[in-house]
Amino acid sequence: MTLRRGLIATLVLLLVAVMGAEQKKPNPPVNRNAAVGSDFGQRVADYMKLHQKAETGLPVPKGTESPANISEFQHQLAARITALRSNAKQGDIFTPEITALFRRLVAMAMRGADGERIHSSLKRAEPVQGFHLDVNQPYPDGVPLQSTPPSLLLNLPKLPKELEYRLIGRELVLRDAPANLIVDVIPNLITAPKRKK
Repeated sequence: MTLRRGLIATLVLLLVAVMGAEQKKPNPPVNRNAAVGSDFGQRVADYMKLHQKAETGLPVPKGTESPANISEFQHQLAARITALRSNAKQGDIFTPEITALFRRLVAMAMRGADGERIHSSLKRAEPVQGFHLDVNQPYPDGVPLQSTPPSLLLNLPKLPKELEYRLIGRELVLRDAPANLIVDVIPNLITAPKRKK
């Protein structure tokens, strides 16, 4: 009986010691990029809730409707979104941490195997320069929407179908396509390629 009590007491002490050691273990390190990417995803999701709220009650035009109907919908949706985020400013979605992550992702793509192809694609695209885009402003009429090289897009977080990345000069723009509205901007994201010696 005494031996059994001693064995039970030893097991209890051992269990307490193991549990105490488990509690003292530091938390595993957080993957910083994953945490920042998650923050970006949440900010985009919050924006999309606002977009959907603004769209409520608006008759969404079909692709076959007249350009005037599509344009009217776009203007109404943009006005509603702008009213709902009247205090929006650059950096609300592209926070400094998210901007730093995007800079690293773009730099990796530019230095990678597709880097030269990305630079030449940007050179071939219709140049869009000479104007500044502000948050909550419509994308200017008559200014072409420069396409973003697919190999660069592969490095960036996926977006809902209503949002798109656009490179405008050296800036990365987050654009709400149905509203033709600038959601946020990262200035000076793209750097000129280094010349070979």
